[in-house]
Amino acid sequence: MSKVMLVEDDNNLRQIYSIRLTAEGYTIVSAGDGEEALAVAVRERPDLIVSDVMMPKISGFDMLDILRSTPETKDIKVIMMTALSSEDQRMRGENLGADRYLVKSQVGIEDVVNAVHDVLGDQAEDGTINPAANNTTAPTPQAPQAY
Repeated sequence: MSKVMLVEDDNNLRQIYSIRLTAEGYTIVSAGDGEEALAVAVRERPDLIVSDVMMPKISGFDMLDILRSTPETKDIKVIMMTALSSEDQRMRGENLGADRYLVKSQVGIEDVVNAVHDVLGDQAEDGTINPAANNTTAPTPQAPQAY
């Protein structure tokens, strides 16, 4: 099962994303700011980090820069989420090594879930979720009952 770390200083948003991604079969760890996220990332070694950009202590951009320069965390996939929609900010995230950059005002929770599946390689070619990639089992299709 893939482990996803949520880094968000808004506790309500962090809980909403946590509940939704848990329902998708992911193990969730979380942090409330970039400083805490760095410690949790080294300890927990998540497969993916979904992080806000504007946070107290250490910004998401600075956190990403440190993650990419730390041997233990350099290969963790990262999705940056921000209210900053400027192209300069998007380029900064990509140049620092973000695997995806989402603008909060332009995406809903299902878009975030789909981005998580996509970045982790959990989607099949047709866009459906590939349960084998997340070590979950798909329900067995049932034949219609004849009456």
